[in-house]
Amino acid sequence: MDKVNDNRYVFVDFEMQPVDHRDHPDEWSIARHEIIEFGAVMLDKNLKEISEFQSYVKPRYSEKIQETVEAMTGITAETVSDAADFSEVFNKFVKWCSSDGLTYCVYAWSGADKGQLVHEIALKQIEKTPEVNYMLSHWFDFQKIFTKTIGRRLAVSLDKAVEACGLDFEGQMHDALWDARNTSNLFRLTSDRDSFKKRIPGIKRELDSKEHFTTSLGDLVDMSGFNLPKQ
Repeated sequence: MDKVNDNRYVFVDFEMQPVDHRDHPDEWSIARHEIIEFGAVMLDKNLKEISEFQSYVKPRYSEKIQETVEAMTGITAETVSDAADFSEVFNKFVKWCSSDGLTYCVYAWSGADKGQLVHEIALKQIEKTPEVNYMLSHWFDFQKIFTKTIGRRLAVSLDKAVEACGLDFEGQMHDALWDARNTSNLFRLTSDRDSFKKRIPGIKRELDSKEHFTTSLGDLVDMSGFNLPKQ
């Protein structure tokens, strides 16, 4: 798989909390979830990790962290009680991505992350600055790219993709920073097109030999809420 010709590669993951639709039906109609953790790593053009970004976010439209979210992520109400709000964290993230003035692309594992971001920007009336528009227009679904590259029709969960590629999953699953870092590790592996091509038959056999389920938080929520608006 060819690398996009850019100077920086950002890999991002969000952990999310459902909006309380009973108390906030109007907000829920715009965005069904709120981001409660940003995690990202940045690679240089040689695919060396040079920076990381991690921040919890205090949700605006739910007072409690849903039990399933807490069980999966370890994030509790106490974790986010003193966290900054979405607009502050998002602005810091955008500045972090473009701090050196070099071009970059963003990759996330699945399309849910970008969908969530677009809807939450609308919900919280974040200004679409040139920097924000640049980010959104240079955003790629690496799960989709990976799945197509290995010649499969069904999406593969991050942990199963890491395992099938013979890598060790670093850190804790469903921790935004570690999920982002493991996505970058897969990207680094696939960037050597000739070498990775030789691995594909074994990767497919590994995935076909066992039943696997997607296990990202985005896969456990109603994905219809992440449909991107038509341009």
